[in-house]
Amino acid sequence: MTGRSSRGFTLVELMVAITGGLFLSIIVFVLARDGSRFYQREMRVANATLAGIVGFERLRADITRAGFLASPNVRIDPSLCGAPATEPGWPAELAHLASLRLAPGGSPENATLKANGRSPDSIVLAGSFASADQFPIRTVIESGEGYDVYLQRSSGAMARLGIFEEGADDAALLGSVFREGRALRLVDKSGMAQFATITGVTGGAQPIVTLSKEPKLRFRAGGGTLCGLKGYETGALANVVNFVRYDVRNLATNAAFKDTIYAATGLATDAERTELARVELNTAGEEIAGTEELVAEYAVDLAFGITVANTLDNATGTITGLKTIAADDDDDDILGWAGDTAGGAIPPNQGPQRVKSVRVRLSVRSREGDREADIAPGPGVAAGFYRIGLGADGTAPFARVRTMQADIALRNQMGAI
Repeated sequence: MTGRSSRGFTLVELMVAITGGLFLSIIVFVLARDGSRFYQREMRVANATLAGIVGFERLRADITRAGFLASPNVRIDPSLCGAPATEPGWPAELAHLASLRLAPGGSPENATLKANGRSPDSIVLAGSFASADQFPIRTVIESGEGYDVYLQRSSGAMARLGIFEEGADDAALLGSVFREGRALRLVDKSGMAQFATITGVTGGAQPIVTLSKEPKLRFRAGGGTLCGLKGYETGALANVVNFVRYDVRNLATNAAFKDTIYAATGLATDAERTELARVELNTAGEEIAGTEELVAEYAVDLAFGITVANTLDNATGTITGLKTIAADDDDDDILGWAGDTAGGAIPPNQGPQRVKSVRVRLSVRSREGDREADIAPGPGVAAGFYRIGLGADGTAPFARVRTMQADIALRNQMGAI
């Protein structure tokens, strides 16, 4: 059959069809590739936001607990038996024990953050974070190495610690709470408190917490002594006090992170990446080895504001006025209320004991830059921290930034003026 209906495709028609199909395939491939990239970028932003929220909640919980079973300001605490301002032997951190201490711009300096005009704050919190219990004691005995605090083994606090579980390692359980370098708070039966540094523990049938020689504990030697431990003080209470610092830092020197998260990404911009870190301090103000934690990845800013009781009714001792100091206000004003109490920089009628709430602001960035320009404030765009430059001198590429903020009431400051 040689009719027109038996003809096939010509070479030209075939080439046109193949070329058209090729172009269509390229378009589909490009759309799929860009869609996949967009999805991955949005997932990284979502993951950074989620991780930031988890870390932010950890920070909120610790700030809420500030001052728990500690002191709002040891320098003026009426229930303190001792005088850290005049007595020798008080280690640095213990001497300015307070529920919180702020340091505007106190995080370690970082090149990328500095290039973007960022200097994150730091905060030190004091309270009983390792345990919610007070442990009844049998007695306190002065020894050649310092002081031995004999704890009552048969108590609810010991049971909650796990001492009575089969195969329990008493010394390890005690050491998990009463760790060397932490502070111990002793409250005698008259309600007066003393503080000391923990140097060790002893397990077994008679649990003991050993304290350093300094600062010296006070004992009531006679009727003329105003405060101090009297007799065996059986039933007096002991609890641990932790000093916890939060700041934004690079963790590349930490062995736990150097060969994992820092080595695994392969991004050049990760050399200067920073995280929200939590670390515990001993009573001398030094970081305790092994306590550095990564709380939120890719943190790029941390700022604190405070609300303080600035006026009181002297007759009743009740608060009559509150003052709010924003994170971006005068740093000296922040330090005047929540700075270092041991430095003599706190004016009269001020101090951390009058801080009633903290406004915390945490910013985290996406894993990598995906924008070529920053967002400038203007009509319809409020001033804010939207992107951060990861290149030299804070230039492109820019990574997107997410910021979380909360006002946190300091419940343990109630009644402190």
